[in-house]
Amino acid sequence: MAALALLAGLVGIPAVASGEPGPTPPSPPQILEVSKAPQAVKIMKQVALSYAPQMSPQARDQDFLTKVRQCKSLLGLGRLIELRHQTLNLRELMGEVSWEDLRRRRWPKGDQVGVTLSVPVWVPPGAKKVATYCGFEKKWQTVALSAPRPCGFVWHVGKMAAINNKAQYRPDRLQLEINSKFAPLVGLLLEYIFREGYYDVSRRVPLLVVRGGEDTFSARNGPGPVAAECLSFPDNEGSSLAATVAVCYFQDLADMYHGRHAPSSNHRLGLALDLNDYNFRTKGVIDGSPNPISPATRQYNRDAMHRLDARNMPGWVYTAAKWLGCRLPQEWNYFGYQTDWEHVDVGTK
Repeated sequence: MAALALLAGLVGIPAVASGEPGPTPPSPPQILEVSKAPQAVKIMKQVALSYAPQMSPQARDQDFLTKVRQCKSLLGLGRLIELRHQTLNLRELMGEVSWEDLRRRRWPKGDQVGVTLSVPVWVPPGAKKVATYCGFEKKWQTVALSAPRPCGFVWHVGKMAAINNKAQYRPDRLQLEINSKFAPLVGLLLEYIFREGYYDVSRRVPLLVVRGGEDTFSARNGPGPVAAECLSFPDNEGSSLAATVAVCYFQDLADMYHGRHAPSSNHRLGLALDLNDYNFRTKGVIDGSPNPISPATRQYNRDAMHRLDARNMPGWVYTAAKWLGCRLPQEWNYFGYQTDWEHVDVGTK
């Protein structure tokens, strides 16, 4: 049955065929450090999503909503913002908030704050696994050079044709660090996104880069160079979807996969997600990074952007994140009217 599931992903047939039982679904989201977070592990087992044969879109949505309500009840949560306040209360020292500090602490019932979450994702053909590293550093270049601590991996796909070829996606896994009290909810959201593609090939979303808890992260420096395709538009602010495919050249993978979060960021508490966060900031590319920080009107047309580059999150992903209780990109701005399209979190107030 596992072989059938893989075959379905490879040849692009629907995972649930008419009149036939569905193939064996992938293993659900899992916390890898089981002994360090037994309470969170127990909750995740209690709220696992269903994979019934021929499950309708309405049934899938209802299952997700039911499990979200159950999960929040088991966590004793009303609004997700409560997780931010609870996590900040764990700090003993003043000074800059650091995930490297908080992730080692424990909740009153004994779970470690920081855990590694493994989730099912859809991966395009030719994807290359790239290890990533974290540290409490002021510059991502320091992490790239010293690779202080492994924190998971991302999937690198250089060709736009492969990214948009949903019929050839395969099921695989992705790992990210996250707050153990947020982990059951994050697992539900990311598996909901995966499960949509399990039943409907057209709804497969390639979650290739998912960032959770971290201060500063990067792929390792070298060996380079590397090329990757993205879109380039006629302007930085308009609504035109007349994009061309641009080839971006990078010194190495660290140039493309890196980042540092602000001291007030929920990422430093393990309470935020960046979905397909890339650095395509190279000469000649206009507003072309998947899910960019952008003022362009076209970015509000999420379904159209997803069709052009499948790494862009479609509208239904944001709907699911809102069902979870997350703050969405449309609900906050960096400055002016520029919106951070890859980021969802628990909010700040």
